[in-house]
Amino acid sequence: MTDPTAAPDRLSYGFTIKAMLVPLLTRPLVARCIKYTVYSALVINFGFYIYDDYMAFKAALPEDAPWSEILTQFSTTIDMFAWLGLVFLFELETYALPDEAFDSWIPKALMLLRLVCYTSIGYAAYGYTIETLDYYKVSRLDNISNVCDLADQGVSLQLDVIEYAEITTANCASLSDESVFWQAAGEVSVMDDSLLHHGRFMGKIDISNAVVWLIVAFLIEIEVLIQSADQFSSKALKVVRQAKTCFYLVLITNGAIWFFNDYYLYAWDAFLWIFGFWAIELNLAEWEQDRRQEMSAAGEANTA
Repeated sequence: MTDPTAAPDRLSYGFTIKAMLVPLLTRPLVARCIKYTVYSALVINFGFYIYDDYMAFKAALPEDAPWSEILTQFSTTIDMFAWLGLVFLFELETYALPDEAFDSWIPKALMLLRLVCYTSIGYAAYGYTIETLDYYKVSRLDNISNVCDLADQGVSLQLDVIEYAEITTANCASLSDESVFWQAAGEVSVMDDSLLHHGRFMGKIDISNAVVWLIVAFLIEIEVLIQSADQFSSKALKVVRQAKTCFYLVLITNGAIWFFNDYYLYAWDAFLWIFGFWAIELNLAEWEQDRRQEMSAAGEANTA
């Protein structure tokens, strides 16, 4: 039987992310520098997403668009803000706050704030779903066979899932050489046939990514509860850690898909968030190590 007070090593974690991160515990200064560098990069990246969502909103929606559609257009910004809040709260719970803080009202406050974040994240996942469904609620522009037919009418052509270009006489010949064009319901921009199929595929990646991240966060919540009960050798904890590793692999795959489809900002963001949550994983590993040492010292004192 595994000794629950024994200090964990790489082998004891099996095929999990923690097995890769544990060696960093011997270099705490390096680990902290990496962690806070990643956190800073996530905050900076958040600013880029606000700008992208704003530019897409200006190009895709009319000025009198209802608030529901505007909020849907800003689903990525809402998502990023909620995830930043969630990482901050996990950092407080798993690293920054002393043990004495959890004997007061703070745990309930942290849980309430996390619920707010999860609600926002759930809404953002709903927004991704709505945006993807828009690619299935399209009407063909039967009277348009060349993108130049729309030149100088204040109409934008969707170039990919985030970029748009206003169609003018000067640029229309370089925007698209296709003859079939579509318009999503409620939008003023248009897309060609290739972009329609591309948008549907990338939308599915967005949805799967949002769902998998929610699962990973849920598994971290379970791991925190198990560790709080000092059940470090339980089978449930091992299963949770192995499941998280599998879902991290899905997230890495999604990041690679964005990269190879030239969405470099999305790919960069994906890997930043993975590293951000690995910082939380490192906090959990350090917390476990410290707690095992405390339990071992208490056991030795009782037998002395």
